[in-house]
Amino acid sequence: MVLDAFKKYPSQISSAFRRFPVASALAFFTFFAYVACTELTGIITDFSRDNSYIEHMLLQFILWLGTFPVAAMLISLTTSLVQESLKTSSKVPQIVANIAWFILSGWLFFCVFNEQQKDFNFFSAEFIFSTVLVVYVTATLALFIAPFWKNKDENAFWIFLFRNLKALVVGALIATLLLASVEALVFCFGALFEHEFDEKVYFYIFYFCASTVFPILYFSGIPSIEECHSETPTLNKFATSTIRFLFVPVLSLAILLFYAYIVKFVVLWDMPQGMVSYFVSGFMIYMLALVTVLYPARLAPGSTFEKKLLKIFPAACIPLVAMMSVGLIRRISDYGISMERIFAVTINIYFYVIIAVFLVDKIKCKSRYIAIVFCALLFIVTDSPLRASKISNDIWMGSIRGALAEAGYTEFPLSKDDARKFVIDLRKKDDENSKLLVSRMLELAEAHNPEFTGYLPITGYDYAFTNDFTENVCCGEGSDSTGEELFDQFEVSIEYPDKAMLQVPPGTKGAVAIDHYFNNDEFEFAGDTLTFRISLKEDSGCSCNSDESDACADSTAGPAGESATRTVYSFTIDRQALKQDSTRQIKTDGAAIAISYLHAEEESKDSKSLRIKGILFTE
Repeated sequence: MVLDAFKKYPSQISSAFRRFPVASALAFFTFFAYVACTELTGIITDFSRDNSYIEHMLLQFILWLGTFPVAAMLISLTTSLVQESLKTSSKVPQIVANIAWFILSGWLFFCVFNEQQKDFNFFSAEFIFSTVLVVYVTATLALFIAPFWKNKDENAFWIFLFRNLKALVVGALIATLLLASVEALVFCFGALFEHEFDEKVYFYIFYFCASTVFPILYFSGIPSIEECHSETPTLNKFATSTIRFLFVPVLSLAILLFYAYIVKFVVLWDMPQGMVSYFVSGFMIYMLALVTVLYPARLAPGSTFEKKLLKIFPAACIPLVAMMSVGLIRRISDYGISMERIFAVTINIYFYVIIAVFLVDKIKCKSRYIAIVFCALLFIVTDSPLRASKISNDIWMGSIRGALAEAGYTEFPLSKDDARKFVIDLRKKDDENSKLLVSRMLELAEAHNPEFTGYLPITGYDYAFTNDFTENVCCGEGSDSTGEELFDQFEVSIEYPDKAMLQVPPGTKGAVAIDHYFNNDEFEFAGDTLTFRISLKEDSGCSCNSDESDACADSTAGPAGESATRTVYSFTIDRQALKQDSTRQIKTDGAAIAISYLHAEEESKDSKSLRIKGILFTE
């Protein structure tokens, strides 16, 4: 039987090319698109800051190229299936659908993205992501719903759904087996002939198996629409027994557990905690999947055990979803509105819709309405004027403006000193409303929210959110400070392409590759100067700071107990030099470091980091 199934694959694959020519072509295009994205990503690093326009255009093209093909493949596949259900072979729907997505994706990544880059715009970036998400989700659900839109029942949909799931699993298994086999073959070839393949080779094999082989294998297993209409949904004895004696008891016990929690809540008035929303959501997904699998039981004549379950389970979920509502109301009353809580409320509303759809007998095509409502709510909460981020931002900024007005500030943006003083004064109040307001400001500052910085020019994790009040840190002239100097945050990154030429200093006798994250005791910031230390074992040439050898331990004994002398090089460079793009080497007596990557950061007096990658030349 298994051999016969494999013998059918060549003809099934060839039929997939005939049934879905555009989708199959897009599967190959997706592979080449991902290869191009990988190559172009490497090219970007070769451009200097003088070519920032070219770098920006390449980045836009990479983002578009990585997003467009898969959605185009799904849209084309859905269009082909709809045409198959309508028994039409017109090319117009394919052309219109793909051109529409081409224009939309181009507008997102070449127009909206440009607007975002002019001045970091949180809302433009979010709009791009949310629109792409809506397109992908809608195209995926439409693949199963659209071909059966005119049906008066879900018989064909149910057969199509489960045969598609089977095709997905089989295609994924074969593609994974092919991926493992080919990559093992390449690895063995390299080992036998002493040739080390670039890691990109393995990525490209993965791209081909995941973006081309897997989709085409899946296409070959998609049943015809006519075939789905000609069959009646049935569950075999094994599936029926498994559901009745395994999955149904698990769902029943989960319901009893939640009911016990509800009793505890009522008796002790112990309000539901935040985790309840996660538990109820997982339970509802489980219930939705089980009721979908049990659909053939609806078609059985007479009153059966499964038919009763299809009524009992959705009704039994009503108190659980209500408990989730109570928990969300509590969280919102305690901590206010946030984007995450708006998403949770939307999910809660969707659960009520699912229960209503399952309980209303007049609704025959239940999956259709469940999918439509899901896509509509997703669009509203992510991409419409009522999106969660906008509502949350408006409420948060309203509370911040109110606090600023209460504090007497009328001209904006505030100076950095006044902004920090405002934050610290709020923290000193130590009441719940002030704590909530400070946490909101911190989140907006870390997100570089442009509307927030229009009032308070604070970005990132500013010291105003972390300083110790017992130190009476100065917040500008006229404040009640002790005159202590403000802490000055510092961060700099230097990076050069791997292929860039390294200048070897005159008199060099040795060179050691280093790539090290320095411990706090290995470097320090003193005023405007960064000082760090690197030690070398003279007998091995190993860098004590590198990760290349265990011989770089703190003891001076060698592996055979012999002493190994070390030379410690202390490097010093001022911050101004680090900030210059031309800085390529750091020198000291007897050594120099050619930098390929350097990141130095000091967020506070107790929080600092340093990483250096490059070549250490010794004289």
